[in-house]
Amino acid sequence: MFDKIADLHIHSYYSDGTMAPEDILAVALTKGLGLLAIADHDMLDGSLKLQKLCSECDIQYLPAVELDSLYKGINIHILGYGMNLLDKEFYCFVERNRILLEDVSIKLIEKMQADFDCITLSDYSKYSYDRKKGGWKALNYFYEKGLTKNLKEGLKFYSNYRCFYDCVEFPSVGQIAQYIHNAGGKAILAHPGEVIRETDITSFRDEVLRLIDFGLDGIECYYPSHTSDITNVCLDICKNRNLLITAGSDCHGEFGGTEVGEMNVPIGRLNLGDIFSTR
Repeated sequence: MFDKIADLHIHSYYSDGTMAPEDILAVALTKGLGLLAIADHDMLDGSLKLQKLCSECDIQYLPAVELDSLYKGINIHILGYGMNLLDKEFYCFVERNRILLEDVSIKLIEKMQADFDCITLSDYSKYSYDRKKGGWKALNYFYEKGLTKNLKEGLKFYSNYRCFYDCVEFPSVGQIAQYIHNAGGKAILAHPGEVIRETDITSFRDEVLRLIDFGLDGIECYYPSHTSDITNVCLDICKNRNLLITAGSDCHGEFGGTEVGEMNVPIGRLNLGDIFSTR
């Protein structure tokens, strides 16, 4: 089992991926993965679905979610693992975070409707889309209105209209860690190399440690865009502080550039501590 691959960071179409949990599991089984987690953005449905699917096959499942937080005005993603996904307080907290995530897009639509005749907030509120196309509601809305040539092009509107994550009051890193702990889970800093823009490796290390001190239990050390320097710094921090070590592809299906199991990291290279006994 410890020689099999682990991928603990995959997105289904319940958030912004293109694959159903069934599709993700099928790919994982084909590639011989031994440990799997769907960590959708502020959404538990995909992970709950995967739990039922994995109970019928030879692959280990880990409850997961990826939650948005704010730190110094920057969106920091925190991965939660091993929680009781049916914990009422935690479930409601995740739902509130999902509403905040959508509020960012609503604020954008409010600004854009003054400049585009084809966009109104009332029209957007009634709009629905095929989740298998990936992305999120606003990106699909812009594409179907003919404002973009593809879904990712819609990202430009958020910067053009200065609608960033700090336009709503996402919880702090510490608050998210506490909710994850209260639900029996572990809080992991997701892909620090993606969000911490320090070019000096010492400064990068210091910033990671500041985030860890908010009550995080580990780091997603193995990640597709991490350089060897970033990976090694993260591993060093985890080993020195006895923190959990995780790996994830951050696969979004066709809405991304990575694949399930891409990191090819065996379970034996991770440190998952007592994550399976916390529920």
